[in-house]
Amino acid sequence: MTGPALSARIPVAFAGTVGLLDLAGGDVGVVICEPWGYEAQCARRALRVLSDRLSALGCPVLRYDQPGSGDALAAGADIGGLAPFDAALAAACETLLRGTRATRVVLVGLGLGAALCLRHAVAHPDTVAGLVLLAPPAKGRVWLRELQARAVMIGEVTGSAPAPGPGEALRIAGLPMSEALAAELRALDLTVLDHMPACPVLALAREGRAAEGTLCEVLAAATGGEAGIMAGYDELMTDPTGSLVPEADFARILSWVQRLLPQAGAATAAVATAAADGAAVLPAARLAGPAFAETLCLFGPQDAMAGVWCAPSRPDPQALPVILLNAGGNPRAGWARGGVELARALAAAGIASFRFDIADIGDSRPLPDGPEVVHYHAGLPAQLSSAIDLCEAMGGGSRVVVTGNCGGAYLALNGALADTRIAHVVAVNLQRFLWDPRDDVAEVLRFGHSSASEYGRKLFDPSKWKRVLAGKSDPFGILRSLAVRAWRQGERRLAPWLFGLAPFSRLYRQVHANLAALALRGVAIVLVFSEGDPGLAQLDTFFGEGWKRLAAYPNVDVVMIPDADHNLTPEAARLALREQVIGAALAETSSEAPGAQPAA
Repeated sequence: MTGPALSARIPVAFAGTVGLLDLAGGDVGVVICEPWGYEAQCARRALRVLSDRLSALGCPVLRYDQPGSGDALAAGADIGGLAPFDAALAAACETLLRGTRATRVVLVGLGLGAALCLRHAVAHPDTVAGLVLLAPPAKGRVWLRELQARAVMIGEVTGSAPAPGPGEALRIAGLPMSEALAAELRALDLTVLDHMPACPVLALAREGRAAEGTLCEVLAAATGGEAGIMAGYDELMTDPTGSLVPEADFARILSWVQRLLPQAGAATAAVATAAADGAAVLPAARLAGPAFAETLCLFGPQDAMAGVWCAPSRPDPQALPVILLNAGGNPRAGWARGGVELARALAAAGIASFRFDIADIGDSRPLPDGPEVVHYHAGLPAQLSSAIDLCEAMGGGSRVVVTGNCGGAYLALNGALADTRIAHVVAVNLQRFLWDPRDDVAEVLRFGHSSASEYGRKLFDPSKWKRVLAGKSDPFGILRSLAVRAWRQGERRLAPWLFGLAPFSRLYRQVHANLAALALRGVAIVLVFSEGDPGLAQLDTFFGEGWKRLAAYPNVDVVMIPDADHNLTPEAARLALREQVIGAALAETSSEAPGAQPAA
């Protein structure tokens, strides 16, 4: 959904976390309680889509970050039990009821969020009008075992073992869970509730989970609700970039919630305005730590985009502010929450920053007439410029450093061509200098970060063929991708000597023209790579053996991070990147880049 049909929304803060409140004007509101950790990363975009669709029914809707996740104040390893989660949900309900005309709420919870919603509904029967429970963990110990198994699988895919730190029970995709929280979760058993909720329940279990299915049927029967299967769960939780909106499940949720509403239909503009007036009493969406103060902001066309301005308590007047970009479909908090960690570390060094979601990623809505696949789209530099506008309006000055990983690195580098306010680029694991228009973005996102030899091994792996026979993998897509790679490899080898006569040769010449333009402007560029990253092949392609042609661009440095995966999951890798970004931000002028000439 795009355009005027979407409700206005405002950023809110409570209980050490932040959220977004959609300001429809109905009497029944909805609070969406996200899952824990990696599942929340995967589901963020889909839950934003659900929020927009619920608000179109006339429901004010509030989504928020769980404690220890997203932009919340506390670190994940510091969450010592379920009490902070319960308190955040209670505060979210109170915030929605205080800031809108709603008098009761429907709670929508996914994964661990479903368990929290069920507990809250039992404890607060007077204010909860209904429950939507998606994949509720029937028994916490079983759910934890699944989480640990998934952590191992993700570690195998990324190449970074899920090694817990002291006091941690597990790490999944770099996100820690404390021993204390795990102990409480092991004791969680939703099958032995002392009381049933006093409201109707729509409960959808994951396919093949018998205990989960039984729990959903019992809850539905006891409350006059409905039970069923959440058909789109697996596709939703594939990974943050490949995650798909579970359309059939969301349609069922919308139909069920609409039946609970006293009046069907979307709120009028007058009612929405009244809701906005009521929300004016809400506290500003700010969180503060010892070295920083953060503000959740909406910006861009129709305030469609969301980001967090992180201001240092003791700013360094010589420091340039830093813009942090999404990597793939990861929300702005970053893989392993690296975006949040980096922003707050920058603040400790006196450096301001702004991390934001590009349109249709994370909390940012799609722009009118925006593309279906947003990654690598030609319109992204304009969104980056809007973020720099906000940075300037917040007092950050007119020159910035921009950093991002993978697709974010591509936007940082090419955004510097479009916006002269970008003085320094720190591009991490860049996969393309320029996008070849012959490539299919969706296919590259799916297959682009694995080597040909890796796919060859997969094609002879019996477990992979079981997925093929079950219709869950596309071997022909993999073979097609391998064939295209082989053809293009030959074209790339000949590119420097074809004088622009072939498509890639023209791309080759444009990349060098772009780098020359950035060198002339004095834009410092640091290309940061994990050792062995597939993106290193770009350096061989464009700069030859030993990268000798890089000598033409003294403003460009290449930095290698050892023992790191593509996502910089290990903490040591993120610390190494932090040093590079701080160094860039503390350069007094862009002309200090090695060999760079002063900007005109």
